[in-house]
Amino acid sequence: MRYFLAFIKTEDAMLRLIAVAAIAIVPTLSVPAAWAQYPQKNIEFLIPFGPGGGFDRTVRLVSPYMEKALPKRVEVLPKNLPGAGGRRALATVYRAKPDGHLISIMNSPGAAIPMLLGEKVEYDLAKFAWIAKIGSEDYMIGISAKSAIRSIDDLKKLGRPIKIPTTGFGSTAYAAAAVFAEAFGLKAEHIPGYKGTNDYIVGIVRGDGDIAVAPVSTFKQFVESGAIRPLVTFEARTSMPGVKTVAELGHPELTGLAVERYVVAPPGTPANIVKILSDAMGKAASNPELKAMAAKTGEPLDYIPAAQAQAAFNKALAIYEKYKATIRRK
Repeated sequence: MRYFLAFIKTEDAMLRLIAVAAIAIVPTLSVPAAWAQYPQKNIEFLIPFGPGGGFDRTVRLVSPYMEKALPKRVEVLPKNLPGAGGRRALATVYRAKPDGHLISIMNSPGAAIPMLLGEKVEYDLAKFAWIAKIGSEDYMIGISAKSAIRSIDDLKKLGRPIKIPTTGFGSTAYAAAAVFAEAFGLKAEHIPGYKGTNDYIVGIVRGDGDIAVAPVSTFKQFVESGAIRPLVTFEARTSMPGVKTVAELGHPELTGLAVERYVVAPPGTPANIVKILSDAMGKAASNPELKAMAAKTGEPLDYIPAAQAQAAFNKALAIYEKYKATIRRK
């Protein structure tokens, strides 16, 4: 009887070990199955700013080509979610289920500026799943074509702080404007509250402020229409005939001051889903038809895959780290 009980106990222990092993194996077997099903529904692609600006154009240009590159036929749906200088959309993605069906384009370095300055935000950039870098473009300073301002010296002669409309504190345009003003010895009065880049450029045209800071491609249509006159560009070589670069005006350290466009997903998004999304963006960015459209419209496509995206973002913060005292909220 004693031996029989011992056998029962031994058999129970073996059964428990088998059960534990089986439980351990199940997730391993089920995870690839879940990955194989991705995407299971349409993917919502958030745009942290209003319609018409560079971020909006980039997402709407890339999304149809992303659809073609995904392993399953679903729609990639752009959605504008402006607010808090781009932070509202990022906070929304940060809290979302990490299943790859909600992603957002992100403003660099605008998303990092509040954190850089020690302010509280509802997300942690280090915890996002970084999908890709999708675009980069140097900034330009523009003024209304009706303005009497013709040069930096004219700005200095105003005898008051220069008025600069922006979407708000934390945006890259806000930071770039603050850095520009500091470097050229100007005092700045930031006018926040605009929903998007196009909105504050239109504001400049109607006289809301003195200058606007925006990507070159966003300004392009306004320059071509005669509504905006370029003042200075942060490009290494000017793309605007007759417009000087910051280097030519004595500030080569500001060359390349730019807005960069990254794509992120919620923290904890599985690595294979990140790869699927990153690869789809890469295929979209290399699509000849898309490249031709981007060249025609001046969209700054500049794809970097997930593995290098976060490192590229951190590198871009260096100039803003140097000027962080300047870009504090004023």
